[in-house]
Amino acid sequence: MKNSKFDVIVIGAGPGGYPCAIRLAQLKKKVLVVEEKEIGGLCVNWGCIPTKALLYAAETTDLMVRAKRMGIQIEVKGTDIDTLRTWKDNSVKRLRSGIEYLFRQYGVSRREGRARIVAETKVEVNQENKLEIIEADAIVIATGTETAPLPGFAFDGKYITSTDDALLLRDVPGVLLVIGAGAGGLEMATIFSRLGSRVTVVEIMDQILPGMETELCSALAKILAKSGITVHTSSSVVRYTVESNKIRATLKKPDGETVETIDRILVTVGRKPVSGVFKDIDIKLDSKGYIRVDDSLRTSVPTIYAIGDVTGPPLLAHKATHQGIQCAETIAGENHPLRSHPVPACVFTIPPLASVGMTESEARSKGIEVRIGRFPYRVSGKALVMGETDGLVKLIADDKGRLLGVHILGVESSSLIGEGVLALDKGLLVDDIASAIHPHPSLSEIVMEAAANLLKKSINIVN
Repeated sequence: MKNSKFDVIVIGAGPGGYPCAIRLAQLKKKVLVVEEKEIGGLCVNWGCIPTKALLYAAETTDLMVRAKRMGIQIEVKGTDIDTLRTWKDNSVKRLRSGIEYLFRQYGVSRREGRARIVAETKVEVNQENKLEIIEADAIVIATGTETAPLPGFAFDGKYITSTDDALLLRDVPGVLLVIGAGAGGLEMATIFSRLGSRVTVVEIMDQILPGMETELCSALAKILAKSGITVHTSSSVVRYTVESNKIRATLKKPDGETVETIDRILVTVGRKPVSGVFKDIDIKLDSKGYIRVDDSLRTSVPTIYAIGDVTGPPLLAHKATHQGIQCAETIAGENHPLRSHPVPACVFTIPPLASVGMTESEARSKGIEVRIGRFPYRVSGKALVMGETDGLVKLIADDKGRLLGVHILGVESSSLIGEGVLALDKGLLVDDIASAIHPHPSLSEIVMEAAANLLKKSINIVN
């Protein structure tokens, strides 16, 4: 056991931890990152990046179908799963090595091992049963979340699987049942549907993507159905048995129970915070085990901060990154006012759905007199020539034209939503978007046209 001293110790090297460490190093702090698994955390290794790599492959299959309609002769013979897996893994490795390079360039120190906070300024690192006590003026917890099994559906890696199992891409099940129609469930359903699985999604709530804009979720549900994905809302899987290497699952739906024979169940609901990294330290947690923080991301212990998913929903990588940078600057003594920012949510189905700000129902529940602007993708010249006409932009505003929410279903929505994020963050009016000149032909015009529609002056649709 030996002793070391740093200005800051960051526990966890995911999308919150590694940006926090790099920003601290930029601000001339001596920083140590402790990571038990892989640099990059859940996002790079088991979440955002591998799923998006596979989703891009899924989009490519759709692109080939559209290319045939355009007269381009392409013969599709299927998917080589081994090659696809290698491509996905190489994408992950490249990003991980990029983070490691930045650590070296900025002088960020690393320890591989399990960290445990043993005092307000001390961390014990266990690396292959070798213990090291490290001191720091400040500690940042960025440990994220981990999968939690659904009661009655314990993971076995064969019949009952998690998203981590699915991303290993060992094979493609003939029939796949996905529990949960949140972002993760629908993204995995999209991937395996394009790879050849017959996919059914079961969601206990009354709409897919609970909490997101209902009108766009309903439109997406129809698109998913048209692509061959069966979705049951207000439904659940009440029990299952395994017989002759097949699963017989009983589904409880609004119209009664049915029994389906499937090859695999993918559980995409249930995550829990990895908050047990401290011993004999009185860090306050909420009722679900997430770490409580104040506006400066400080825990109940003044020298200890927490960022990212371990502090609670929304569980989004970009929120964690923002908090990591914010936390680093606070620790370094930068005195800028801390405030909340609009946080976008993106679901990478085909087509993707992106959202920021209030939904229509949320605004109405607050007693706001709501104004709505819409513009369909099918009217966009750019979307038309791309063969990407499924989609809709919906803007929410109050009676004075102040922008409250932006919701986009359609190709490139995850990029287009950036305009809505900036507009909400800077308190812009709908007229600010409608009057700004957008390039033609481009998908960005769809956002401008939706703003114009809200103001009853869109040129290309009847207002």
